[in-house]
Amino acid sequence: MFAGTAEELRARQAQARELAVQAAALLDQIDALGVGEGAGQLHTAGGVIRNRPGRGWTVASR
Repeated sequence: MFAGTAEELRARQAQARELAVQAAALLDQIDALGVGEGAGQLHTAGGVIRNRPGRGWTVASR
């Protein structure tokens, strides 16, 4: 469990969100290879990474 300040928590949450956005971009690249498309969603500290058919992977807040 995180035990830092509120400011440190916000900074870590922002970093987690940025990493989730990067993960979504990687999933789009994998799907673009054309060997099969991923399905579903991943729950992360940075948000929920969801596959939107026809729109690729996106990150949504919880």
